[in-house]
Amino acid sequence: MTAPKWGDLRQALYTRLNARLTADVWSPKAPQNSEGEINTPFPYVVIVQATESPFNTSGTRGSQFVVQIDGYARSTAGQSSEQAIAALSSQVRDALEWYELTGTGVVWVDTEFETMSLGWSDDGKTRRFVSIYRVTLDEVA
Repeated sequence: MTAPKWGDLRQALYTRLNARLTADVWSPKAPQNSEGEINTPFPYVVIVQATESPFNTSGTRGSQFVVQIDGYARSTAGQSSEQAIAALSSQVRDALEWYELTGTGVVWVDTEFETMSLGWSDDGKTRRFVSIYRVTLDEVA
């Protein structure tokens, strides 16, 4: 048996978020044009990266992944940028926290929300959140 892989987890996160959000979901970054400007409508979410550590049990090899998920929003006719980013971060949390992620050859243990920080992007009109989730997976015995 092999330990869970980041690529499989990223696909499971992408599938779940894409099914639950009205925003676009990207990984590992949003598309950009030749000048480096973002080439996707707001709001959007990016599954950025993960740090993996072992989570071994008697007879199986598992992994804990600390996953960074970022979100970006701007004001619209009906919402301020603060309202838009708050709604987006809540949608991401509702979609992931304690949701059983599935993958080939792994058993989901848990998905825990750890932290989130809010800020502005450099352009001064885009709100951003950076959220961290801990996902624990074990291999099928």
